[in-house]
Amino acid sequence: MMIKILPSSKVRDHMASIIKEIKQDGSFCFVTQYGKAEAVLMDINCYNELISRLEDIGDEQDAQLVKQIKQAKKHFQMTGGIRLKDV
Repeated sequence: MMIKILPSSKVRDHMASIIKEIKQDGSFCFVTQYGKAEAVLMDINCYNELISRLEDIGDEQDAQLVKQIKQAKKHFQMTGGIRLKDV
């Protein structure tokens, strides 16, 4: 996979060919303004896969958090919690 770094002016002037290259080889293009990376162009399929993976990670973290909350509630019900003078 190839990564390109191009100024926004070149991207603007050659957008169609840049998109064609990205679609063909699955590369990424960092778009710069005043020498600083400001955006990334990528194939839509790659973007969708990336978002899907991020959502999966979020779902796993949510499931772990729900489990921890259930355990805390169970512990609270069994012990009655923590008395403030014990803290």
